[in-house]
Amino acid sequence: MFTFIGQTLTEVISHQIAEHSNTGKPLREFLSTVISEFEGSEFRRNMDVAWRYYNNENDINKAKRMVIGRDPTTGQPVLVESKVLANNKLNHNFLRKLTRQKIGYMLGKPFTLARTKSAPDDERADRFFEKARKYMGMNFFSMIKNVARDSIVKGMGWIMVYYNEEGELKFKRVNPEEVIPLWADSDHIVLDAAIRKYTIEQYQGGKKKLLKFVDYYTLEGVYHFQYNDNGELVETEEPYTSNFYVTQLNKATGETERVGVNWAKIPFIPFKYDPDEQNLLSRIKTLIDDYDSKTSGVANSIDDFPNSITVVKNYDGASKEEFVHNKNQYRTIFVQGDGDAKSLETKLNIEEIDKHLERLRQDIYEFGQGVNTANKDIRDTSGVALRFLYADLDMDCMDWGSELQRSLMNLFWFIQQDIMAKEGEDFTDVEYEIVFNRDVIINESETIQNCFTSKGIISDETIAANHPWTLNPRKEVEELYKTTEETLALEAEYGKKVSNPAEGQRSAKQ
Repeated sequence: MFTFIGQTLTEVISHQIAEHSNTGKPLREFLSTVISEFEGSEFRRNMDVAWRYYNNENDINKAKRMVIGRDPTTGQPVLVESKVLANNKLNHNFLRKLTRQKIGYMLGKPFTLARTKSAPDDERADRFFEKARKYMGMNFFSMIKNVARDSIVKGMGWIMVYYNEEGELKFKRVNPEEVIPLWADSDHIVLDAAIRKYTIEQYQGGKKKLLKFVDYYTLEGVYHFQYNDNGELVETEEPYTSNFYVTQLNKATGETERVGVNWAKIPFIPFKYDPDEQNLLSRIKTLIDDYDSKTSGVANSIDDFPNSITVVKNYDGASKEEFVHNKNQYRTIFVQGDGDAKSLETKLNIEEIDKHLERLRQDIYEFGQGVNTANKDIRDTSGVALRFLYADLDMDCMDWGSELQRSLMNLFWFIQQDIMAKEGEDFTDVEYEIVFNRDVIINESETIQNCFTSKGIISDETIAANHPWTLNPRKEVEELYKTTEETLALEAEYGKKVSNPAEGQRSAKQ
């Protein structure tokens, strides 16, 4: 297993937990109250709504075509759902597209660790980067992208830090619906504690059973609870004072025992989309709903064939309600007068509808701060105009990037603690920054021309890094220098042969 350096045993519950117990109430009652409030909150409900929209299950799916009918019991006129009229439900998945735009722009390429301008010569930073990269594999970056998606769609994403049975530091994405934060400050930056409620499927006696658990994370450790068959929250493990975060193998006895090792931070890291913890859908939901409604309405009008109202003369309905019912349900009107019948066409003003839909689409991308790729002007755009098209996306991602950077630095704090515990080297005072390699559509020909004209002004490595075809700038420069040296050697040899033909003939005979 592993040994931790410089950690102390803590065996008392702090005053914070007593405060969290809601001024003297039993801890189980406090946890039940907090969980109930969270699950009934608007913030929690918005998560479900946003997840539906992300999966293209918009509110238009609830739409009904209503007509005036009669109550079968009282005979009074009431609104009933039509079984005759078309009821198209056209979902437009703007939320997924905008979300993926932002993730692709910010995290399409892996972020990097870099020295700060205030400490450009800090060699310890390079040693820390080298050690930190061992934790940053393909699965790590995939997890970060998934948590970033949670933050945009649901307003908050979470990563849990833990040690596995082999003593390896691990990170796990946790569903935002499962985590209830207890903040230490009004800005919701520092966690005082966290509650995680989750469900596990188990088979007992050949039948599947859902077991519900609650874990309470504090600076003193994690305390475990479970809902029993009566729906009561009960403790599942040892007393509070022994629930430390880390276990290690006792080398003398070979048995697993609990040791007094706890982090100085709660092992849950929040990832926010913005400081107000609002999700992207809250900015554009009404616009998407109107877009779905208008397009579905147009489709309904086209499907309601024939596209006309028939007027039949010399017949009178029994009441106004029946008149409206016949018009809506059968698209037929019965009136008195000379015997005749004709159709009144109800033409759609497609031009005005298209203008309204185009305005809605522009608003969705405007307030969702994305790039409207349906805009035909984007195809041949380059230079300043192209950057202008990305201005809103870039501005939003800059704000989101500050939240991402703070969260990632909190995550790297745990990596620094793990390095210090296992190797004894402290990197917590190292200054560094996280650089997001934002990915924007570029005009390749223009960029290549700019790289060409920059020759002799900036370094070859900088030019290679900005060339659109470059995958590894340093390797590209090395290959360029190697090719140049070989070319110069061949030119030198050719020059000797030209200046001394006899020497060239002797070389050919040999």
